[in-house]
Amino acid sequence: MQRRFVLFLAAALLYIPALLIADTRGLIPQLALGLATLMFLFVFARGSDVEPRQIITAIIVATAGEIVLSLGWGLYTYRNALIPLYVPFGHGVFYALAAESALQPALRRHSRSIARAVLISGSIIAAFSFLFYRDQWGLVWWIGAAILLVRSRNQLLLSTCFAYTILLEWLGTAIGNWQWAAVVPFVGLRSANPPSGVGILYILLDLITVGICSTQWLPKLRSFNRTERPALLEPSGPQ
Repeated sequence: MQRRFVLFLAAALLYIPALLIADTRGLIPQLALGLATLMFLFVFARGSDVEPRQIITAIIVATAGEIVLSLGWGLYTYRNALIPLYVPFGHGVFYALAAESALQPALRRHSRSIARAVLISGSIIAAFSFLFYRDQWGLVWWIGAAILLVRSRNQLLLSTCFAYTILLEWLGTAIGNWQWAAVVPFVGLRSANPPSGVGILYILLDLITVGICSTQWLPKLRSFNRTERPALLEPSGPQ
Protein backbone atom coordinates (compact mmCIF):
# COMPACT_ATOMS: atom_id res chain seq x y z
CA MET A 1 0.00 0.00 0.00
CA GLN A 2 1.10 3.58 -0.59
CA ARG A 3 2.96 5.09 2.35
CA ARG A 4 0.89 8.27 2.14
CA PHE A 5 -2.31 6.24 2.50
CA VAL A 6 -0.94 4.32 5.49
CA LEU A 7 -0.05 7.64 7.12
CA PHE A 8 -3.55 8.98 6.37
CA LEU A 9 -5.18 5.89 7.88
CA ALA A 10 -2.98 5.96 10.98
CA ALA A 11 -3.58 9.69 11.49
CA ALA A 12 -7.35 9.22 11.13
CA LEU A 13 -7.31 6.38 13.67
CA LEU A 14 -5.73 8.79 16.15
CA TYR A 15 -7.52 12.01 15.20
CA ILE A 16 -11.14 10.83 15.02
CA PRO A 17 -11.32 9.36 18.56
CA ALA A 18 -9.53 12.41 19.94
CA LEU A 19 -11.98 14.67 18.11
CA LEU A 20 -15.00 12.85 19.50
CA ILE A 21 -13.61 12.93 23.03
CA ALA A 22 -12.86 16.66 22.72
CA ASP A 23 -16.36 17.46 21.41
CA THR A 24 -18.13 19.85 23.77
CA ARG A 25 -20.73 22.60 23.90
CA GLY A 26 -19.98 26.22 23.06
CA LEU A 27 -19.37 28.23 19.92
CA ILE A 28 -15.62 28.65 20.42
CA PRO A 29 -14.89 24.93 20.98
CA GLN A 30 -17.12 24.03 18.05
CA LEU A 31 -15.35 26.51 15.77
CA ALA A 32 -11.97 25.19 16.90
CA LEU A 33 -12.92 21.56 16.27
CA GLY A 34 -14.44 22.44 12.92
CA LEU A 35 -11.32 24.33 11.84
CA ALA A 36 -9.04 21.53 13.07
CA THR A 37 -11.00 18.96 11.08
CA LEU A 38 -10.92 21.17 7.99
CA MET A 39 -7.14 21.46 8.30
CA PHE A 40 -6.79 17.71 8.82
CA LEU A 41 -8.81 17.10 5.66
CA PHE A 42 -6.84 19.70 3.70
CA VAL A 43 -3.48 18.21 4.67
CA PHE A 44 -4.37 14.69 3.59
CA ALA A 45 -6.58 15.56 0.62
CA ARG A 46 -4.02 17.92 -0.92
CA GLY A 47 -1.83 15.15 -2.30
CA SER A 48 -4.60 12.62 -2.76
CA ASP A 49 -5.45 10.81 -5.99
CA VAL A 50 -9.12 11.39 -5.17
CA GLU A 51 -10.66 14.18 -7.26
CA PRO A 52 -11.15 17.24 -4.98
CA ARG A 53 -14.60 17.87 -6.49
CA GLN A 54 -15.66 14.46 -5.23
CA ILE A 55 -14.66 15.33 -1.67
CA ILE A 56 -16.39 18.71 -1.85
CA THR A 57 -19.49 17.13 -3.35
CA ALA A 58 -19.50 14.50 -0.62
CA ILE A 59 -19.34 17.21 2.07
CA ILE A 60 -22.27 19.10 0.52
CA VAL A 61 -24.40 15.98 0.04
CA ALA A 62 -23.62 14.65 3.52
CA THR A 63 -24.41 17.98 5.18
CA ALA A 64 -27.75 18.12 3.38
CA GLY A 65 -28.35 14.57 4.62
CA GLU A 66 -27.56 15.64 8.20
CA ILE A 67 -30.17 18.38 8.00
CA VAL A 68 -32.82 16.04 6.62
CA LEU A 69 -32.11 12.95 8.73
CA SER A 70 -31.29 14.61 12.06
CA LEU A 71 -33.06 17.96 12.18
CA GLY A 72 -35.94 17.05 9.87
CA TRP A 73 -36.66 13.37 10.45
CA GLY A 74 -35.21 13.04 13.94
CA LEU A 75 -33.44 9.72 13.31
CA TYR A 76 -30.62 10.77 15.62
CA THR A 77 -29.58 13.74 17.74
CA TYR A 78 -26.21 15.20 18.70
CA ARG A 79 -25.30 15.89 22.31
CA ASN A 80 -23.41 19.16 22.02
CA ALA A 81 -24.92 20.98 19.02
CA LEU A 82 -27.72 20.67 16.51
CA ILE A 83 -25.01 19.63 14.02
CA PRO A 84 -21.44 19.94 15.38
CA LEU A 85 -19.23 22.09 13.17
CA TYR A 86 -16.67 19.32 12.69
CA VAL A 87 -19.27 16.96 11.19
CA PRO A 88 -19.35 18.27 7.58
CA PHE A 89 -15.56 18.13 7.24
CA GLY A 90 -15.55 14.82 9.07
CA HIS A 91 -17.72 13.43 6.30
CA GLY A 92 -15.11 14.65 3.85
CA VAL A 93 -12.40 12.84 5.80
CA PHE A 94 -14.32 9.57 5.78
CA TYR A 95 -15.20 9.82 2.11
CA ALA A 96 -11.58 10.55 1.21
CA LEU A 97 -10.39 7.68 3.40
CA ALA A 98 -12.78 5.19 1.81
CA ALA A 99 -11.96 6.45 -1.67
CA GLU A 100 -8.23 6.23 -1.01
CA SER A 101 -8.72 2.68 0.28
CA ALA A 102 -10.46 1.72 -2.96
CA LEU A 103 -7.43 2.96 -4.94
CA GLN A 104 -4.86 0.82 -3.13
CA PRO A 105 -3.53 -1.96 -5.39
CA ALA A 106 -3.00 -4.27 -2.43
CA LEU A 107 -6.67 -3.96 -1.49
CA ARG A 108 -7.98 -4.03 -5.05
CA ARG A 109 -6.35 -7.42 -5.60
CA HIS A 110 -8.56 -8.76 -2.84
CA SER A 111 -11.69 -6.69 -3.47
CA ARG A 112 -13.98 -9.71 -3.84
CA SER A 113 -12.72 -11.26 -0.62
CA ILE A 114 -13.11 -7.96 1.22
CA ALA A 115 -16.66 -7.53 -0.11
CA ARG A 116 -17.48 -11.10 0.91
CA ALA A 117 -16.09 -10.49 4.40
CA VAL A 118 -18.18 -7.32 4.76
CA LEU A 119 -21.31 -9.17 3.63
CA ILE A 120 -20.74 -11.99 6.10
CA SER A 121 -19.80 -9.78 9.04
CA GLY A 122 -22.59 -7.32 8.27
CA SER A 123 -25.12 -10.13 8.22
CA ILE A 124 -23.87 -11.45 11.56
CA ILE A 125 -24.02 -7.98 13.11
CA ALA A 126 -27.53 -7.37 11.74
CA ALA A 127 -28.79 -10.76 12.97
CA PHE A 128 -27.26 -10.24 16.43
CA SER A 129 -28.65 -6.73 16.71
CA PHE A 130 -32.09 -7.88 15.59
CA LEU A 131 -32.23 -10.82 18.00
CA PHE A 132 -30.83 -9.08 21.08
CA TYR A 133 -31.76 -5.41 20.53
CA ARG A 134 -34.89 -5.77 18.37
CA ASP A 135 -33.12 -3.72 15.74
CA GLN A 136 -35.77 -3.87 13.02
CA TRP A 137 -34.60 -0.66 11.34
CA GLY A 138 -31.01 -1.81 11.24
CA LEU A 139 -32.02 -5.07 9.59
CA VAL A 140 -33.99 -3.23 6.89
CA TRP A 141 -31.05 -0.94 6.26
CA TRP A 142 -28.61 -3.85 6.14
CA ILE A 143 -30.70 -5.68 3.54
CA GLY A 144 -30.64 -2.54 1.39
CA ALA A 145 -26.89 -2.10 1.89
CA ALA A 146 -26.19 -5.73 1.03
CA ILE A 147 -28.21 -5.49 -2.20
CA LEU A 148 -26.35 -2.35 -3.27
CA LEU A 149 -23.00 -3.92 -2.42
CA VAL A 150 -23.67 -7.15 -4.30
CA ARG A 151 -24.83 -5.32 -7.42
CA SER A 152 -22.12 -2.65 -7.38
CA ARG A 153 -19.33 -2.33 -9.95
CA ASN A 154 -17.06 -0.89 -7.27
CA GLN A 155 -17.54 -3.25 -4.35
CA LEU A 156 -14.30 -2.25 -2.68
CA LEU A 157 -15.33 1.38 -2.31
CA LEU A 158 -18.74 0.46 -0.90
CA SER A 159 -17.21 -2.15 1.39
CA THR A 160 -14.74 0.31 2.87
CA CYS A 161 -17.52 2.91 3.20
CA PHE A 162 -19.61 0.44 5.20
CA ALA A 163 -16.74 -0.80 7.36
CA TYR A 164 -15.46 2.64 8.31
CA THR A 165 -18.99 3.86 9.03
CA ILE A 166 -19.93 1.09 11.44
CA LEU A 167 -16.67 1.58 13.36
CA LEU A 168 -17.32 5.33 13.58
CA GLU A 169 -20.90 4.76 14.72
CA TRP A 170 -19.90 2.31 17.44
CA LEU A 171 -17.32 4.78 18.72
CA GLY A 172 -19.49 7.89 18.53
CA THR A 173 -22.51 6.31 20.22
CA ALA A 174 -20.34 4.66 22.88
CA ILE A 175 -18.78 8.00 23.81
CA GLY A 176 -22.20 9.64 23.61
CA ASN A 177 -21.57 12.21 20.87
CA TRP A 178 -24.86 11.26 19.20
CA GLN A 179 -27.76 8.93 19.84
CA TRP A 180 -30.20 7.17 17.51
CA ALA A 181 -33.92 7.25 18.24
CA ALA A 182 -35.16 4.01 19.82
CA VAL A 183 -38.22 4.13 17.56
CA VAL A 184 -37.92 5.52 14.04
CA PRO A 185 -40.16 8.61 13.70
CA PHE A 186 -43.11 8.24 11.31
CA VAL A 187 -42.15 4.60 10.64
CA GLY A 188 -42.53 2.96 14.04
CA LEU A 189 -39.75 0.37 13.66
CA ARG A 190 -37.41 -0.17 16.57
CA SER A 191 -33.76 0.81 16.17
CA ALA A 192 -30.57 -0.02 18.02
CA ASN A 193 -28.03 2.67 18.87
CA PRO A 194 -26.59 2.60 16.25
CA PRO A 195 -28.73 0.59 13.81
CA SER A 196 -26.74 -2.33 12.41
CA GLY A 197 -27.17 -1.28 8.78
CA VAL A 198 -26.16 2.33 9.31
CA GLY A 199 -23.36 1.93 6.76
CA ILE A 200 -25.96 2.26 4.02
CA LEU A 201 -25.83 6.02 4.57
CA TYR A 202 -22.22 6.23 3.41
CA ILE A 203 -22.96 3.79 0.59
CA LEU A 204 -25.70 6.14 -0.59
CA LEU A 205 -23.34 9.09 -0.12
CA ASP A 206 -20.84 7.35 -2.38
CA LEU A 207 -23.44 6.55 -5.04
CA ILE A 208 -24.77 10.10 -5.09
CA THR A 209 -21.31 11.69 -5.08
CA VAL A 210 -19.91 9.48 -7.84
CA GLY A 211 -23.12 9.91 -9.81
CA ILE A 212 -22.90 13.70 -9.66
CA CYS A 213 -19.20 13.80 -10.49
CA SER A 214 -19.52 11.24 -13.28
CA THR A 215 -22.22 13.38 -14.88
CA GLN A 216 -20.00 16.44 -14.72
CA TRP A 217 -17.07 14.60 -16.27
CA LEU A 218 -19.02 12.38 -18.70
CA PRO A 219 -17.75 13.98 -21.95
CA LYS A 220 -14.16 13.52 -20.80
CA LEU A 221 -14.72 10.00 -19.54
CA ARG A 222 -16.08 8.85 -22.87
CA SER A 223 -12.66 9.49 -24.42
CA PHE A 224 -11.05 6.97 -22.08
CA ASN A 225 -11.21 3.22 -22.36
CA ARG A 226 -12.30 1.30 -19.30
CA THR A 227 -8.81 0.43 -18.12
CA GLU A 228 -7.75 4.08 -18.18
CA ARG A 229 -10.64 5.47 -16.16
CA PRO A 230 -9.99 6.63 -12.61
CA ALA A 231 -11.55 3.88 -10.51
CA LEU A 232 -13.60 6.23 -8.38
CA LEU A 233 -15.31 7.85 -11.33
CA GLU A 234 -16.68 4.57 -12.60
CA PRO A 235 -20.35 4.18 -11.73
CA SER A 236 -20.48 2.28 -8.47
CA GLY A 237 -24.22 1.69 -8.43
CA PRO A 238 -26.25 -1.32 -9.49
CA GLN A 239 -25.74 -2.57 -13.00
